Amino acid sequence: MSISVMVIVACQQIPKTVSVDVEAEKAAIAVLFDKFIAAYDAGDAAALVTFLTEDGLFCGTDPSEFMNKQEIKNLFAQLFADTVPEINYIGERVIRVAADGNSATVVLQYIMPLISPKIPLRDVYKVVKTDDKWMIDFFSTSFIPKNEDIPKLNKAIE
Repeated sequence: MSISVMVIVACQQIPKTVSVDVEAEKAAIAVLFDKFIAAYDAGDAAALVTFLTEDGLFCGTDPSEFMNKQEIKNLFAQLFADTVPEINYIGERVIRVAADGNSATVVLQYIMPLISPKIPLRDVYKVVKTDDKWMIDFFSTSFIPKNEDIPKLNKAIE
């Protein structure tokens, strides 16, 4: 019995450890977001959605805004109808790559004066690697008021 256990244990394949170059993946994701932001700055809704997965989920600031790729394309086309709304980024872009190198979280923070000149917004993205190409599979946009401003906001919406 002992010999059988030793043979079975010895014959099992050891899983291969995949080494992920996190910095290289971060750089590739940064390129994706540079192109995504350039498409926004150009007011190109069709180009923007080329960075999104087909079955992604995209959330706006309103609790009812759960959108698919086509709805996001329509939203951007409507947003860009007259002009491209200004975005003023706050802080650095944050990119955190998963240990397996197949997904990452990206965070951008900014002021969009068209929506609110005083309350910042935060976009949180989930990107996935599909066929060795990074794509945006999820994003959610949220207002991020400073903690000390929350009582004022609560009072204002009473």
